[in-house]
Amino acid sequence: MTVNTLRIELSCNGRTLAMGPGEDLDITEISGLESPELEISTSDNALVDGESVDGKKIGKRSIHIEAKFRSGRNNPENRGAVIKFFNPKYTGKALIMNMGISRNIGYELEGWTFAKQRNLDAPLGIIVDLMCPDPYMLNIDNFGKNMAHYTAQFHFPWHSLASRATNKMDYPERARGLMLGGMITGYRTLRKEVVLANDGDVSTGVQIQFIAKRGNVKNPKITSVKNGKFMRVVCDMAIGDVLLIDTDPRHQVIELNGVNYYQHIDRKAEPFELEVGDNYLEYDADENYTNLDVNLYYRPKYLGV
Repeated sequence: MTVNTLRIELSCNGRTLAMGPGEDLDITEISGLESPELEISTSDNALVDGESVDGKKIGKRSIHIEAKFRSGRNNPENRGAVIKFFNPKYTGKALIMNMGISRNIGYELEGWTFAKQRNLDAPLGIIVDLMCPDPYMLNIDNFGKNMAHYTAQFHFPWHSLASRATNKMDYPERARGLMLGGMITGYRTLRKEVVLANDGDVSTGVQIQFIAKRGNVKNPKITSVKNGKFMRVVCDMAIGDVLLIDTDPRHQVIELNGVNYYQHIDRKAEPFELEVGDNYLEYDADENYTNLDVNLYYRPKYLGV
């Protein structure tokens, strides 16, 4: 891999170690950014040549990094800082920037050491091996959308529909039906269906946040239109309640006001992910769905960078 356009920031336990262009550490060797490990399960058939493929699984990702400080003038300080940074007790995160693309990935420290030096005054080098249990690179942005939002109507020049008006016929025809004794600054869009675009390489989980913004709600539900899978929670939401559903297979969650509520899931419900491409989601409730705000958050996943 060409490393002159590559920059990496490792973050762990409140500390950051950056390497690449513009940093004290130069990257001299790296591997594992292009793809994770692939595990293929096969079985033997005594009557058929070769073997049969039973399944495929994306395994962990191993990242190997070799880097060297530009100067040996601060060897004692750099040595102490590196030793403090690589603490195997903590989980870290790597921000990888290459050729205009940025990705995040979590890691565990598998091992590290200082490279051999010609003499004590030579610049320090480090050799690091990271293991990523979740092999996918994540988009640095967390995409979000409110399925029931307000469309702004406040603009200039601005004309208030004042409550003191006495003759509605003095106003343009388009405004007469809106004179409710106040001003119109926006209107609520009740879209029960929304499209979410996943430009990643694989499917990804989605966080659904139901908020009872305007009153009580009974048994909120959200459905993936393409495959019919849905998540429905049996609960009576009071105004102000927040119901969170996370369909990521690595950490599926249902919480009501921050408290575990998974036992209240509809027995026929099935957690769904956003497939690659466009995904149409539709929300509803047994009662008062118009009282809901529905916020959706997701991060595309990529095989490499």
